[in-house]
Amino acid sequence: MSKQLPIVAALCTLLSAHASAQSIDYVLDTGVGSFNIGPSTFDANVTWLNAFDTVAGGELITQVSVSFGDIEDNDGNIGSDALAIAILNDPNNDYDPSDAVPLSITNATWVDTGFGEFATYDIDPTVVDGVFFVAVAMDVLEDANPASADPNAPTGGTQSWYFYNPKQNFDNLGDSPYILHMSEGPFPSAWMLRAHGEPADTCVADLNNDGTLDFFDVSAFLSAFSANDDLADLNGDNMFDFFDVSMFLSEFSAGCP
Repeated sequence: MSKQLPIVAALCTLLSAHASAQSIDYVLDTGVGSFNIGPSTFDANVTWLNAFDTVAGGELITQVSVSFGDIEDNDGNIGSDALAIAILNDPNNDYDPSDAVPLSITNATWVDTGFGEFATYDIDPTVVDGVFFVAVAMDVLEDANPASADPNAPTGGTQSWYFYNPKQNFDNLGDSPYILHMSEGPFPSAWMLRAHGEPADTCVADLNNDGTLDFFDVSAFLSAFSANDDLADLNGDNMFDFFDVSMFLSEFSAGCP
């Protein structure tokens, strides 16, 4: 009989009781975007972004959620549905992205979200600290309006920005031909653009290093334990026994720091 079997029940019970490590949702909007924005007199690559303060327990950004408007112009022409999602660092923590530094860029596809609904995208896990930006960029036709904004957001647009460029320009947003701080526009508002963060610190039970404790970590431990793989020798005594199982159960139950 496999030596996995005596511990499977305990691990499954623990997994069902343990959803994940602590996490943080970064949100500026109220959930109701009352208007959509896009270029009105020319085609452009449009970038819209929100600034957030890193919160302990949410340093590892794993998902971005976006509520979209349309990508169709007034004549019914449909523009490109390709988009890029970027996480950028604010090097001087002044909430101004003119000198922002890209940390990760994920290619994705626009979807037709409903009113107040969000499309959620998995991104390459990205560690942030201090002030960081979450941005979306896409090529947009004149009179198409893909960026959904919320004028009721408590920040009043002070942490939200809007850019036009001939092409995608995350590396130098301060050089964009058109820059709008949303608090200074005709409709002060925050973008319907959110991020999900997990703890950045690794822990013993996070065997696949994705910042979340789940079935995949349990499966990895069981496989390594059965194969006498060093990955399952959690106490480092070169033995695969009850003490390794006990340590995994304790760490998994405690969650990642």
